Amino acid sequence: MKKTTLILLMLSIANAEELKMQIYKPVTGSCPASWITEIETTIAKPEIMTLVDVKGLKNNLGVPKELYSCNTSILGDYVFEGNVPTEAIKKFMNEKPTGAIGLSLPASQNDEAVKKVYIIYADKTYKLYGTY
Repeated sequence: MKKTTLILLMLSIANAEELKMQIYKPVTGSCPASWITEIETTIAKPEIMTLVDVKGLKNNLGVPKELYSCNTSILGDYVFEGNVPTEAIKKFMNEKPTGAIGLSLPASQNDEAVKKVYIIYADKTYKLYGTY
């Protein structure tokens, strides 16, 4: 009985849908290797793509211009603008707040010691989600 349960558990884990993350960056930009490594080890193995028109993608996804940053990521049905701390991404993905489309760490926050992360709503409004 225990052996059968273990086998079924292993099969369900193997067949579970794995979240995939796409990171879109501009031709002239790059993502910090430390942030990408943290994404790989705590969230998902990202697929990194270079685009000529990243601003068009940001706009189409509903990211307000005030929250634009260096790159745009998609994880499942959500958008993460900039190098959003993985702690914030995990919290967001566990909560999946109603009406929210994702999070942003705006470019203005990249060099701050305490970073302000904003939650983005489908109507392009946003508010402070937390500090990290």
